[in-house]
Amino acid sequence: MLAKLALRNVRRQMSNYLIYFMTVILTVALLFALCNMIFSPQLNLDAESNSGMKNGLMGLIAFIFVIITFVLGYASSFLLRFRKREFGMYLTLGMTRNHVLLIFLTETLIMGFVALGLGILLGLFFYQGMVAIMMKVMQLELTFAAYSVKGLWITIGLVIAIFLLSAFSSFLYLKIVNIYDLLHGAQKSEKKSCHPRVWVFIMATSILVLIEAAIDFIRLIEIRYSASKGNLETAIMLDLFIMAMAFIFLHIGVAKSLIPFLSEKKNFCSRGTNTFTLRQLSGTLSVNSVMVGLMAFLLTAAIFVSNGAFFLKILERTEHERSNPFDVTYVENNDPGREPDEAILPEEAETIIENYSRIEKKCSYTTYRNETDEVTEPLTTWYEKNVLYLCTNISESDFNALCRARGYQTVNLDGRFLVVTNSTIAAGTDYSSVTLHLSGKSYLYGGRREGQSPLPAYIYTVVPDEAVKYLRVQEKKVVYVLEQKQYDAESLQRDLTYHYTYADGENTSNACDYWLKEMDRQVRDSEIAIFIIGAIYITTVFLLMVMAILALKIMSGLSEDRRRYLTLSCLGVSEGEQEQTLLCQMAGFFFQPLILPVLSSVPMGWLFGKLLQLHGCAGQVQEMYLTTGLIALIITILYTLYFVAIYQIAKRSVVQRTKS
Repeated sequence: MLAKLALRNVRRQMSNYLIYFMTVILTVALLFALCNMIFSPQLNLDAESNSGMKNGLMGLIAFIFVIITFVLGYASSFLLRFRKREFGMYLTLGMTRNHVLLIFLTETLIMGFVALGLGILLGLFFYQGMVAIMMKVMQLELTFAAYSVKGLWITIGLVIAIFLLSAFSSFLYLKIVNIYDLLHGAQKSEKKSCHPRVWVFIMATSILVLIEAAIDFIRLIEIRYSASKGNLETAIMLDLFIMAMAFIFLHIGVAKSLIPFLSEKKNFCSRGTNTFTLRQLSGTLSVNSVMVGLMAFLLTAAIFVSNGAFFLKILERTEHERSNPFDVTYVENNDPGREPDEAILPEEAETIIENYSRIEKKCSYTTYRNETDEVTEPLTTWYEKNVLYLCTNISESDFNALCRARGYQTVNLDGRFLVVTNSTIAAGTDYSSVTLHLSGKSYLYGGRREGQSPLPAYIYTVVPDEAVKYLRVQEKKVVYVLEQKQYDAESLQRDLTYHYTYADGENTSNACDYWLKEMDRQVRDSEIAIFIIGAIYITTVFLLMVMAILALKIMSGLSEDRRRYLTLSCLGVSEGEQEQTLLCQMAGFFFQPLILPVLSSVPMGWLFGKLLQLHGCAGQVQEMYLTTGLIALIITILYTLYFVAIYQIAKRSVVQRTKS
């Protein structure tokens, strides 16, 4: 009997449960996709080289588990409040609390099993999409990703645990609530805001504190990423906490001051149903102002995390190209503890490399170190005085040979020296007064070159050929440009690795004297892929959580709204005016947490663009701005679509149709 009643309730309440049901299906689908990614043979996360990615995804699953449990528990409490009059009637008619609990638990299990099945079906497509993104980031060939039975069972176990915890929170609520609150809780009047001018002051103070904390946060992040000085994590976390509190108090201040302020405007209140809309918003915003503030901060965090992941992607891509100007680089072994005859020399290595990709160009060069500290004054700082003494030197002929191999512009020093920089910090230093003394001769400053650097060093000098005659050799290298940029780099590195014996004749080890650009790309991409997938996942879950909580809060008040809109209809308000009033009422509540996060995209884009400039990536700043704008636009579109769905459900339930 109770099972039939529960099944009937699910069918009758499906329109009210639709948002909750959609949220559960989406969260199950995302959870299934993430669990399957851990055991994906395409990503090979079980390999030792990818163990960090696997641990990161498992940690992300644990984090998302907590978030989803909180969301569904919160959603269940809204559903209970939405149906509290119904449950009160059950108790009045003689049912025990255990009967009511059993009915609600049965309904939850029915929806849970249906949502689990549909969520897994949707997760099949989500999984393919997430693997495609992961493989795209890692620049691997896109193939159909196999599913994992282990990932399926983990998903089922996590979903069951989530529903059990959610049901337990509902059990506690129904166990302690009394019949009167169930029957008459919706009729309790909400107190009006007292002292609105005080809340205006709080709102203004919150804005100032938020701006100050945001500026300090940007400053600390800039220092952290540009100079890596000191332990700034504590100060950064303090700024985040201050911003979170400012977000909350700002929304409390808006809720308790803006509505009373508008209510005093007679011209505004006299138009249409504005007075009714303000009264509806007054209670809703005032009671839920803390929750709305938390939601706004979560959306801001989601936007920041997404931008941060793509910032790292852009930075890593630029750093990869800067650190690997050539496809293969051979560094001559200078370790006195190793026998040189055991190494794989370039002549032998070239035959091995040709098995993977044809060699287009080959170039040899030598770098040098200055062994004298004789540098003329004046210099502005100690760093300026020593940087050119400490940096690498390369001859003009070798530098031009490397530039021709890379297609860069060659140089003509005319007896001077050239400073080449790959760092904005180094590029900002004035070297015009420096004179280098090399091999018994003096060389004046001949200019600076930023970018188009065939060497991976952040700063080095190009000097005339005769200037390196008596300098100490730093490294001898041979570089190659390959025709095919993507190949089996792991196998090539393995073929270029040799086993050698130390000079003591007892200890042995493996070594590879060749640096592969493609291998470095694969390692970097595999590391950054977890950040991008994690950012997308966290952003999606946070967005779902915010939208679901706001939607369920709106749905839980529909019965009371229906009664009030019936009064509007009796007073002669048309159906169209009711729809417009409901739209303003719902939009005012639903979009309030989104305004500040979207506006925060502007300083976020500026911050990440500034950090790219500090890292010498000025050419990628516009790409970062575009990415920031797209993220804000996509979130706004998804948010709006979700709102439209809720509005359509609420409109059918609340708006009183005019009889023709």
